[in-house]
Amino acid sequence: MGQSEQEFYERLQGAEKTAPTAPSEGSKMEEEILKADPEAGTPVTIRNLFTHGEAHPIVLDFALLRAFGTDWMFWEPETIWGEVMRTFKSSISEHARAKINTIKTIHVADGPWEHWQVTEKIIQGLNGNIPHWDVQQVPTLPQLFAAMDILEKIRVRDFHDEVRAYLAAVVLNEEVTFVPPPLDFLQLEVSRPTYRCKDCGNVENALHHDGLCSSCTGKFDPEQGLSMRPNPEKLAAGRGKNLEMVLTTNPAAVAKRWVEVMHKPTHEVLLLEDNEVDAQIGRLLDSRDYTNIRRVQLVDQLRSLGSWLRSGG
Repeated sequence: MGQSEQEFYERLQGAEKTAPTAPSEGSKMEEEILKADPEAGTPVTIRNLFTHGEAHPIVLDFALLRAFGTDWMFWEPETIWGEVMRTFKSSISEHARAKINTIKTIHVADGPWEHWQVTEKIIQGLNGNIPHWDVQQVPTLPQLFAAMDILEKIRVRDFHDEVRAYLAAVVLNEEVTFVPPPLDFLQLEVSRPTYRCKDCGNVENALHHDGLCSSCTGKFDPEQGLSMRPNPEKLAAGRGKNLEMVLTTNPAAVAKRWVEVMHKPTHEVLLLEDNEVDAQIGRLLDSRDYTNIRRVQLVDQLRSLGSWLRSGG
């Protein structure tokens, strides 16, 4: 077994230890999943792995690794489908194909971390949906949480600025101002920080900012040739450094409330109507429950197929 394959198997062992952060049984999200797909309650086995609608992407990943090593990651899709049908004596559903293509992209390409259009489709694939490249498919908040939770178990990389901006826009579109793990890396973008110059009152976006007031340092002065560089003389005189950061959307109140409820079953959390903080908490609880349901599926399926995944034949 090559070193890369060994690393994948070690990750499998780690994935089996993934535990839900709170009970999700009987939650609204579980009811919605079962309503949308009655098959969701049917166990995943080696016989129905490639046709079961709720087969977890990571389980499909390890099944392909077990059968074909890392070679499958570099095969054309038609080759993968043919080898799966020959080896597993199974047909492959459209949703399974979408998940497999998604996993393959995560393994061999950097696009999911570099281009928001690719990230969007990866999120859909990891949630068991069919990516459509000709239309935009903005994920829901639960889909975003679950996809990021799955993605970091397969491969970890830093997201480029444009992708972070897109993901933050998805969060803000759901009117949420605080993001717990696995989306905590987006908190700065979600908070939309700005700099206000205490000397001239100029306000600027603080993201990717050099910490100098553009007005006081003459970045836009015609004599600077629109270079966007601060005037050295003004900078040497100490101009442009008297800034304060202001968060456009302050997460403090929601973050405090989240600590109180993050490990409680949703039905035990009393949410006040017409309360902005509790409205956000409700959306975060739905996202947490959906993510935990996917975690439970992963653990259950890995344990069910564990002996086969580790066997030599």
